[in-house]
Amino acid sequence: MRIHRYADTALSAATRTELAAYRYDVFVGRLGWDLPCRPGCDQDQFDKADAVHLVARSEEGRVIGYARLLPTEGSYLLGELFPQLLSGHQPPRDAQVWELSRYAAMDIVQQGLPGASAADLLVGKQLLLQAIRTAAQSGARRLIFCTTVAIERLAMRWGVDIQRLGAPLRSEGQLLVAAMIEFSDKTFEALAPASQAGHPHPAPLPFACSTLQLAAA
Repeated sequence: MRIHRYADTALSAATRTELAAYRYDVFVGRLGWDLPCRPGCDQDQFDKADAVHLVARSEEGRVIGYARLLPTEGSYLLGELFPQLLSGHQPPRDAQVWELSRYAAMDIVQQGLPGASAADLLVGKQLLLQAIRTAAQSGARRLIFCTTVAIERLAMRWGVDIQRLGAPLRSEGQLLVAAMIEFSDKTFEALAPASQAGHPHPAPLPFACSTLQLAAA
């Protein structure tokens, strides 16, 4: 498994189409979300110039995980579409706070095969670690995101330093929460591979693609 990082402005048309199709397959096809997008293509107003896309690929090259990062100084999903999850508090506008959205770890081809769920969990854990490292490289100290209670509980089981930002609300049959992950020793130790035990803040892993220049906000 390799994790690639792309500035939104550096995405080729083919890669953008590939990621939009993967997001549609996961969030609409598998999870049943009612997203305002055309069939086979999940793109929204937050796929913008200051977005950073993280893409996990299998050894064969297919997409098996994805996450989008946005600084909160501009518009972002939680602040624009789900502020009610903050229980009356203002959405953060802070250079040290970035948003994680469309976070997914699912190998569509391998779904239902033995070991697929465990493999997806491993991808999800490493993808979250790389999201934190990427945001930290740009000065962030925490991630916020809108997620389901199930994902919140998974992060807690991993040992991530996570806290709710408001009361949970039910939407389309799912219980949603706003949560924040602190870039603490606890978080890095919880997500770091066993080979990095004892080194909670290792140097960022080299990314597999050449598009490392991030777009300016």
